[in-house]
Amino acid sequence: MISESRLPLSPPIRILLLESGTGPGGSVNFIRDFLLHVDHRTAQFMVGLYLPNASKSLEEIRNLGHAVVFFKHTRPVARKTSTGKSGLFGIRPRKLHKLGTAATILSRLIRIQLPLTWRVWRFIKREAIDVVVLNQDVHFHVPGVLAAKLAGRPCICRKAGGIGESRRIKRFLNPCVDLFVSISRATETDQRNTPGTKKVVNIYEGLDLERFRSLPAKEAMRESLGILEGKKIVAAITRVEIGKGLPEFIHMAAEVIRRYSDVVFLLVGDEGPDGGGTLTRELRDLVNSLDLEEHLIFTGWRDDIPAIMNCLDIFVHCPTTFTEGLARTCLETMAVGIPAVVSDNGGMPDAVADGVTGYVVPQGDIQAMAESVLRLLEEDSRCREFGRRARLRVEQLFDAAHNSPELQEQILTCARPAKVSELRGAHVRVS
Repeated sequence: MISESRLPLSPPIRILLLESGTGPGGSVNFIRDFLLHVDHRTAQFMVGLYLPNASKSLEEIRNLGHAVVFFKHTRPVARKTSTGKSGLFGIRPRKLHKLGTAATILSRLIRIQLPLTWRVWRFIKREAIDVVVLNQDVHFHVPGVLAAKLAGRPCICRKAGGIGESRRIKRFLNPCVDLFVSISRATETDQRNTPGTKKVVNIYEGLDLERFRSLPAKEAMRESLGILEGKKIVAAITRVEIGKGLPEFIHMAAEVIRRYSDVVFLLVGDEGPDGGGTLTRELRDLVNSLDLEEHLIFTGWRDDIPAIMNCLDIFVHCPTTFTEGLARTCLETMAVGIPAVVSDNGGMPDAVADGVTGYVVPQGDIQAMAESVLRLLEEDSRCREFGRRARLRVEQLFDAAHNSPELQEQILTCARPAKVSELRGAHVRVS
């Protein structure tokens, strides 16, 4: 029997971090901040993306010395299908809809996911990857899960969202995942209640707090946005999507303006870096119908979010049907020392301590949103104190300098049994 003390010194564990997103956003920013605070003596990270991603954070990741690879260089073209109301060949519409859904899933599997599985599997084998880490909920990573399984590598899923979604496919995928790392109590509870789950640990998302220590002067940003001196600023910062609570944010602004006029509202974000679409136009029409043109500014997509956050007085994020795992943008505003008004949605209550760092209101309750914002606008001392406590809460719970090593250790612990077994086999062959 060979003792472990006779095994060769172990090289760094080789880790493939898989990202499913195709654009800038919090998930890629998480990877960037995480990699700033890992121990490279024990782990070597490579970042893989199924499809192209235009995020500037990827360039920062490359500049840190990490390999970044795209497994497909073009985005798939969506295929449109149409069926008549009377059905096809006598099949009832409801049954036809189910058949159409099944056909769409099968088509996507054959055209996109299986080829991606093959490419990821080849990469795992070629680069001698020891463990695969999925950076979103498991149903976004069918190719990654299948490739890890085929290659016989441990698979870890950082559950950053997906609450209540795709439960049928998760029944199939969950048993292939060795460890789920939830980023909030809401994501932890959801995963524990999903069949097939082996193990769950909770590690809060972390920010690189150094990014928020030296920001441009507030006055310069206010001037660039055309905001007059003396006006307070309330902002929603988010990708423009259905369920993010943006119509409610606009209606809330109209309520606040009736009682407090020295305020400007910002809607920071768009439907993508390339500009707005139908939903953005609908939001602009809503602003016009409420006569809010002079009080609400659409900034569009911005790459200087921390600088914008630094000139705010209050942050508002009250999603309705879009369930948040934690909401990274909320953490970022807290890191700048800004109080927040959020809805009781997913992991949002983990971020904001109600009545301490901000307010948590019921989903879709415009009046509660308005009252919470007014309370902060009308009481400067409360607003400043909540902001101070928000920064302290981020330092205590959401600092990447503390949370990243904890996540890395979970990854290494999951990978080590397979690695030790491999080294043991290599030693036997050499002997």
